[in-house]
Amino acid sequence: MFDSANLDLAQYTPVGDIAVMAMSIIMGILLRQSYISSSRQRFHLLTFNLLAIVIASASNIFYQMLLNSSVLVPALIYFFRGIHCVLMSVVLLLYIQYLNDPLWIPQKSQRHYLRHSVVLIVIIITADIIGSLTGIGFRVTSSGNYNDGINPYIVLYALFMGTIFYMLIKYRSRLLRQVFVGMMIVNGLSILMLVVQEFHYQVSYTSLSYFFPIIGIIFMFHSNPYDIDTGAVESSYFFEEVRENISKNNEMLIMCCSMTNFKKAIANSPEIKAEFYKFFRQNVKKGVLYNFPDDRLVLTQIKNSNLNYEEIIRKMLEDFTKSHELFNIDYKITILESSDSIVSTNDYYNLIEYSESRRPFNSIYRLTPEDIKEYYDKNYILSQLRDIAERKDLTDPRVLVFCQPVFNINTGKYDTAEALMRLKLDKIGMVFPDQFIPIAEQFNIIHTLSLIILNKTCFAVRGFIEDGYELNRISVNFSTLDIRQDSFCDEVKHIIERNGIEYDKIAVEITESRSEADFNLMKDRVTQLQNLGIKLYLDDFGTGYSNFERIMEIPFDIIKFDRSLLVESLKSDPSKYMVKTFANMFHDLRYSVLFEGVENEHDEDRCIKMKAQYLQGYKYSKPIPINDLRKFLSRDFPANEHASKARA
Repeated sequence: MFDSANLDLAQYTPVGDIAVMAMSIIMGILLRQSYISSSRQRFHLLTFNLLAIVIASASNIFYQMLLNSSVLVPALIYFFRGIHCVLMSVVLLLYIQYLNDPLWIPQKSQRHYLRHSVVLIVIIITADIIGSLTGIGFRVTSSGNYNDGINPYIVLYALFMGTIFYMLIKYRSRLLRQVFVGMMIVNGLSILMLVVQEFHYQVSYTSLSYFFPIIGIIFMFHSNPYDIDTGAVESSYFFEEVRENISKNNEMLIMCCSMTNFKKAIANSPEIKAEFYKFFRQNVKKGVLYNFPDDRLVLTQIKNSNLNYEEIIRKMLEDFTKSHELFNIDYKITILESSDSIVSTNDYYNLIEYSESRRPFNSIYRLTPEDIKEYYDKNYILSQLRDIAERKDLTDPRVLVFCQPVFNINTGKYDTAEALMRLKLDKIGMVFPDQFIPIAEQFNIIHTLSLIILNKTCFAVRGFIEDGYELNRISVNFSTLDIRQDSFCDEVKHIIERNGIEYDKIAVEITESRSEADFNLMKDRVTQLQNLGIKLYLDDFGTGYSNFERIMEIPFDIIKFDRSLLVESLKSDPSKYMVKTFANMFHDLRYSVLFEGVENEHDEDRCIKMKAQYLQGYKYSKPIPINDLRKFLSRDFPANEHASKARA
């Protein structure tokens, strides 16, 4: 594009243009074979850029050959020169368009750059044509001579390069420092090459100087995404592919295989690598394999109505099973199809992780619409739990207190109960503890819920007492995570006092911890609470971990026998003797024993014979809203109407 002021003195060799053409073709082939995103906008721009520079280089060769031939053909000279100059301008235009994405240029600004660039190209082309017609620009005369004159494309090049540097500098905070420096150096060297070329009256390396920035883009933004051992593409491209297919309404089949230490195994074992390649040659004709952390490989295929995908899946799993028998590596396989019910691109992978977390090794599972709904329900529950924890409102209406009455064998009354937690959320209604407690514990939200339940339980207890009901206490469950809070005892004390009830009207249920540190902490917390008059329950005795020495060290008031012990006592005489011995021992040591899970009279009789003082279970009542506990409580005296009205 930079023609010498005197073409008779300018030197040209086609080596530069031929090299650019060869490298562009090689780059195009490598891009097509190496980058799974070849159909996306940025890859289109790269492909068009390479195509434009190949045609421009070829045109320059023909232009220079015709210009230096013994007989000048003006029409062909104008034609090839025009193609060369225009396409070189297009190369810079596409380069600017490419930068829109990595620089996060707003859509409005993108349209602004494109509109002004196109207008500028049209103006320069028009100016070049006018210059040729008037003789002030490039012109081939009727006598067979030619002169360069004013070249308006130099102005276009300067304006475009100025735009490129302006964009890079203005939005440099949106690039990694290394990328920014690299792009600035590459573009600077391109300009320097053209200046040096012009200084030496050369026109051989114009195309090469335009090609350098394209190489910079490929190296800076598109390093090889493939894993050498598996041929799997870097995981970030997975989300790009899913996003594009969703936008085009393409149905996808996604298969994930997680294998323990697979990457290490395939890197160190030629036999496993050979079997892996054999499997893919036999089963994967089309599709893209992605490499995720934790030894996950994810295969995607765009569904084609002409193919039987059920048969493809069956054959793939059959061959996988045969290969697995040779090496016996633990695995989990998950199969998922694209669905309108999956809202986010990231959720496709998150669903795979969610499914795997709920399944054992060496299992194959195909996700169902119910699984997708369950996943979104869990996410919704988590969002609500986080909001509850952030608000810290001890009267939050989303947290409900249910309770289960406890039968006192000595008095023949229901004078105690266990408080139980429920959630009531707008989108999914009632949520039970097995659905939200593990989530709350996993994300460290459980403590806020525990305090809300304690506060609401204390408020209900105050109401029962003011209404004249006979109630010894209601127990509230706390987890090890609650116990670890430095402010735990103070918070419990403050909430009870704020509701205006006696400390002994509340009991705290905790489960024994295996950790030595947690055990010492629990021992300290129990002592502090008991000094206030609060009763302490050891929950879930018999569920798999119980250390008698530790239990003896902590002065619990009541030991709750899990239903599993009740079931165990039915299996054999030795089992019955073992459970009875436990109960008698605690009774003799002046602990009260409470049996959970009593479902019928036979359970009740057996528990009474084993020295139980308290019984709890469906024989007496399922969990009920705490206000319904009035149906089970006895009345000591008439309700204090004034207090009831004040409380209401």
